[in-house]
Amino acid sequence: MTTLVFIMTTEREYREWHKQRNKQVKRRQRKKSNFGFFVFLIIAISLGVTIKSNPQIIDYLQNQLESPNLSSFFNAFRFRVNSLKSLTEEFITEIDEPVVITENYQLLEKRNFSDIDRKAKSIKYTGNSVEELSQILSKYAKTEADKARIIYTWITYNISYDVGALNDLFNNNIYPDVRTEIVLNTRSTICSGYANLYQQLAKKMGLKSVIILGYAKGENYIVGLDNNVNHAWNAVKIDSNWYLIDTTWGSGTVTNNGFNAQFNPFYFATNPREFIYTHFPENDKWQLLNPIMSRSEFDSLANVSPTLFEYDIQLLSHPNVNISTDENNVNIALKVPKNVIAIASLKSKEKQLQDNYTFVQKQGENILINASFPEKGEYKLDIFAKPKDETNSYPLVVSYNILASGNGNQFPKTFQHFNEYNGYLETPLNNSLNPNQNTYFKLKIDQALEVKAVNKSTNQWHDLERYGNVFAGNINVGNGDIILYAKFPQDSRYWALLEYGNNSL
Repeated sequence: MTTLVFIMTTEREYREWHKQRNKQVKRRQRKKSNFGFFVFLIIAISLGVTIKSNPQIIDYLQNQLESPNLSSFFNAFRFRVNSLKSLTEEFITEIDEPVVITENYQLLEKRNFSDIDRKAKSIKYTGNSVEELSQILSKYAKTEADKARIIYTWITYNISYDVGALNDLFNNNIYPDVRTEIVLNTRSTICSGYANLYQQLAKKMGLKSVIILGYAKGENYIVGLDNNVNHAWNAVKIDSNWYLIDTTWGSGTVTNNGFNAQFNPFYFATNPREFIYTHFPENDKWQLLNPIMSRSEFDSLANVSPTLFEYDIQLLSHPNVNISTDENNVNIALKVPKNVIAIASLKSKEKQLQDNYTFVQKQGENILINASFPEKGEYKLDIFAKPKDETNSYPLVVSYNILASGNGNQFPKTFQHFNEYNGYLETPLNNSLNPNQNTYFKLKIDQALEVKAVNKSTNQWHDLERYGNVFAGNINVGNGDIILYAKFPQDSRYWALLEYGNNSL
């Protein structure tokens, strides 16, 4: 199964960078005089004290770092200095500017950017000048909202994530150059390069923009184990309001086979209440939330995908990623629009369990997901959803980590029509039925005209009584598996809804 990973400069990358940097510094301190240390100290003080009044020092330092005459003591800091090129006067001075929390992002969320997106995709710029590119983009965008969007769309369609740079970093300790001219030359970079390019294009086009450093959840995010930031994204000011943007995540995903380019508009002007599930800034004010969220609260949030918000799904029962239960099952509730259906998958140590250990059904506006566990241990529950009229596969919406203390029974097997017609089973929820005994069945299924219980071994059919969209009745299940079938309007066929096993088998 192909694993999708949100793109970021990973926690592992930063941890490895710090580890290698410390080793290099110690080696060079043993070999060289204190001269290099004092020079570096002066540079560090200059960066911290004078950058606000003299941003040209960054360019000076970059030139010195690229000079073969300067001690190689500074080479380990090349990546950080390249990244600092983006932190020019706009970013440093903006830290002291108050950020007013508003709800105006909702207006921008509803805006149709299809025309500006089409224009952005049509621009075939092959140079490496931010000045030239900004002039081209400006021809098609006049309002601040259109400028912010055309930059986002052009970058996400034209810049790919540099998986090779990550491999070089991990394997060869080679740090990527994230300057804008390099990014435009290669059309490939990591998160810092994406953020640099957006910030510089925004500046050239008259927009106020900042680079935000912080923590982003992905496949390699380690909760609470490291205080080193692992990601960079942007905020941009549009009509006096600040909006959050991540061009890295908007450009696609990384799979086992490399980078998969796929434009995702979700990460443009994302609702801060949704953005906070995956992005936590070092500077609290860039949450754009009131009240602000703590790092521990961020770490504990459920692992959600943009699809959760795109389909207007709400977490009702379990907002946190970790669930501990003394019961033999867990019941999770989601509030969903009328046309949304869901399925679930349970894993133990990356081993896929049988479908019978999860049971998904609809009750009014809510989808209920029941999970049962074969034994005590740790499990991962993935929930997928989609509008039922869409033909594409179910995308992931939320994941949970579950620590179970007991073992439970399997559920009956469900079929597609049970989900599509908002099936809700009241009883029996246990997959195994006692043979040759009366069993009371009760379920709701929308639009069904008939529901019948069929013994697979004897082919005996039993009608359940209809009460509107509810069907119920006592059935002698005999000795064999039982399947519940339903018949729907304008269709002469019977469709399977649920299948039960038999304790005697």
